Amino acid sequence: MARTFSAEDEERLRQLHADGVSRNGIARQMGWSVGTITNHAQRLGLFFDREAVRAATDARQVDLKERRQRIQEQLLDLAERAIGRAQSRYLVHGFSHTGESVAEWLQEPPARETKDLTTAATQALNGAVKLAEFDAEHDDKNLSAIDRFLSKAMGESEPEE
Repeated sequence: MARTFSAEDEERLRQLHADGVSRNGIARQMGWSVGTITNHAQRLGLFFDREAVRAATDARQVDLKERRQRIQEQLLDLAERAIGRAQSRYLVHGFSHTGESVAEWLQEPPARETKDLTTAATQALNGAVKLAEFDAEHDDKNLSAIDRFLSKAMGESEPEE
């Protein structure tokens, strides 16, 4: 059975709004979608501080970019380690025909291990490149996309770019 937005819901929405709770926070607390909260807030003449949302979104974008850059560095480190292992001496363990444990150092890993290490290095490098490409493509576009989204959500015309 579908729920209806009751007078109690309206009062709670007004109170949470007055307390400075964000639209998403109100939706979470009340168990309604953000769109439902937006529609009822507009109907009740309640508006949310777009500048606060914009500042929070900007801060989140900066945090995510820093995180992508840390991951990119880790991927590059992983690629370097894999390449280094593919080019270094390799200890092979096995058993002799009598069942004794035998170990032997090779000048480089066997072909299968070299292939696996090269594949790991390539995948890590590809991941690092994709993160760098994403940041390069989205450096100047994030805010305008966010502006368009917020404008549509608020029922306003799109801002000039």
